[in-house]
Amino acid sequence: MEQVLYISKPGNLKYFRKDFTRLYFGQEFCQRLIPTMEQLEEVLLFSEKENLHFTFVTPYVTNQGLQRLEELIGFLAEKKKDAEIVFNDWGVFQFIREEFGSLVPVMGRLLNKSKRGPRIMNILDKVPDETRDFYRGSNLDVPAVGRFLKQQGIYRVEFDNLLQGLSLENADREIHKSIYMPFVFVSTTRFCLSSSCDSTGMTDYVGITDCKRECQKYTFDLDNPAMGLPLFRKGNTVFFLNEKTPEKVLNSSVDRVVIEPEIPV
Repeated sequence: MEQVLYISKPGNLKYFRKDFTRLYFGQEFCQRLIPTMEQLEEVLLFSEKENLHFTFVTPYVTNQGLQRLEELIGFLAEKKKDAEIVFNDWGVFQFIREEFGSLVPVMGRLLNKSKRGPRIMNILDKVPDETRDFYRGSNLDVPAVGRFLKQQGIYRVEFDNLLQGLSLENADREIHKSIYMPFVFVSTTRFCLSSSCDSTGMTDYVGITDCKRECQKYTFDLDNPAMGLPLFRKGNTVFFLNEKTPEKVLNSSVDRVVIEPEIPV
């Protein structure tokens, strides 16, 4: 089982342990938090020093975000030709495939369609076995999806550690699977939920506004009885914590565990 560290900022290299064999670095959820060239260089240098495999994580983007990624991906392809790139936007994947064929594409968890919301636990014991199995699955259960991914040269898909459990028995066995722990993302949006949160008169405003990186200062705890457990809102994304180890999955279907020491925003 491959153990890897996932960080979204160079300062979190402090969480590195010698049993990690790969380093994930980047941003899944917001194009405004895409690393700078200097940050990528710093983290790449660390990975080379520690003899680590490297995976660059990218978000869903607009054309503006894609322009920022182009320079970074070009640099990565020059410095580490066999690096992986986790894409969460099919436009980013198309760019990688057309311009940098040596890089290894990995389908991100935002494109893996699963039932993530914790409210599912309120009904899981009230539905038939077939329905429970459905809620534990993903779009990778559909044979046509597996065939499409392999045709595109995609042989790894990222998964969250779902509260209801994760069923991968019907997923294509030629496609490798990773599982992220302990933070599970529930939903994300281009509307920043932290923007201007500390500005007088702007606390109720939500929109695509100038970014002051409030998400790097604040994390909001959300509590609703229907959810069954606390949620965390950081920037434009909502998460919950699931520290339960999915032994059945790890023993059978997953060959990589992606450790998130902090909420990856």
